[in-house]
Amino acid sequence: MGSERQSHSVLKGDFVVRLQQDFSQHLKKDLETAVDVVFDTMISALKEKRRIEIRGIGNFSLHVQKGREFVNPKTGLLTICPESYRVVFKTGKDLKSLVSKESRTNVRPEVSSPDKSRQCPK
Repeated sequence: MGSERQSHSVLKGDFVVRLQQDFSQHLKKDLETAVDVVFDTMISALKEKRRIEIRGIGNFSLHVQKGREFVNPKTGLLTICPESYRVVFKTGKDLKSLVSKESRTNVRPEVSSPDKSRQCPK
């Protein structure tokens, strides 16, 4: 990565700070609880194998990663990778168009790293 491009992860605390700007009459503790409730609800829905739809942003859903057998090249033993689930996010039209407009201003797209979700979970 070049030094000309800085990335900043958005943390859960950033949501609380943003809420404090708009809802300064509420206690920080209450806003933290509200953010926790949103994320806990999303996690619970995914645990129940339910789809999450956020209009304009996108959808979260679970996809089954089939189990498979493979030979461990170091040991030569047949190893079984069990079936598992992975969370998939599909971008909504509104978010996709907003991001596309932003990316047109960037001259050089960043090269993505190999897809780690395809590997056997540990």
